[in-house]
Amino acid sequence: MSGSNGIKGGYWLSKDAASFPPERIPTSYFTHLFYAFVKVNANNGKLIVSKSQEIKDFIAKIQTGHKKALLSIGGPRSATENPSNAISVVANDPIKRSTFINSAIETALKFGFDGLDLAWEFPETQVDMNNLATLFADWRNQIDDQQADLLLTATVYFAAKIPRGSLSITYPLDSINQNLDFVNLILYDYYPTTGAHAQFNANTDYTRSSNSGIASWTSAGAAANKLVLGIPLFGKKWTLLDENENGTGAPVVSYDGVVPYNKIPGAESGTYDSSTISQYLADGTSWFGYDGTRSIKEKIQYAKSKNLIGGYFLYALGDEDQNHTLSQAASTAWDN
Repeated sequence: MSGSNGIKGGYWLSKDAASFPPERIPTSYFTHLFYAFVKVNANNGKLIVSKSQEIKDFIAKIQTGHKKALLSIGGPRSATENPSNAISVVANDPIKRSTFINSAIETALKFGFDGLDLAWEFPETQVDMNNLATLFADWRNQIDDQQADLLLTATVYFAAKIPRGSLSITYPLDSINQNLDFVNLILYDYYPTTGAHAQFNANTDYTRSSNSGIASWTSAGAAANKLVLGIPLFGKKWTLLDENENGTGAPVVSYDGVVPYNKIPGAESGTYDSSTISQYLADGTSWFGYDGTRSIKEKIQYAKSKNLIGGYFLYALGDEDQNHTLSQAASTAWDN
């Protein structure tokens, strides 16, 4: 794994460029920064690169800070598209897969990236997983054959198995261990009601948690030093049924969506929940569940002390406050 002291990662989203341009990235708090995201053309397997100047600005900022820059491919689905569909098509076709690999390496070398990250969120079938194993192996072989000094990483589901109906599909652990430098675990978006959507420890009502996710990966055979702890810089908002009943799991009228940390009023004055290692804030009937400085520090320090992980990443940098409070807290927790 790159970096003897581990990974301190951060995702910069191209869609946030207007409000959070590359020059504002606080590189001193990170070792690895991800440019996110570029998509894949399902028809020919090539990367769709449309913002060359923006990428150059990103690279310039990261290189000035002497950090590693990685190009992240894919990303989460939106209301209008699902990048995973194209990745699935390309991974299943040997010709398109080869074209994709060469296109990714060529793009990385052209702009000066230090590595490539596949954010396939998420495979749908075991055939997808089998194709993913082949993709990783072919990709690593091509990087080695070209003597390209590039990291190869992936951003993955919180657990080593993804539920699909009554069954589940399993990530290719052998290929991951052999071919990837590290994997970014998406350890958030668990909770469907008021609660710690990025809880580290599971509560009695809802069992998905960062702790169980990490255990799933290590039990399946993943090397702990390749696992990177995902931490969200956004929270979730709900409308409470009764503002006087406002603890974790309180009844709600509605779920109101994702809220950036910088839009949560008085976030650092919220309540810390030691049982889940998370924070929440009740403001009248508005209820926010999120990670703040205390929960981030606790997560990182606990996971590091137990040798559960090889680093962490923050998602996404544009959601943070102007003082980069959470980036600083995470970096300090990892270094101490």
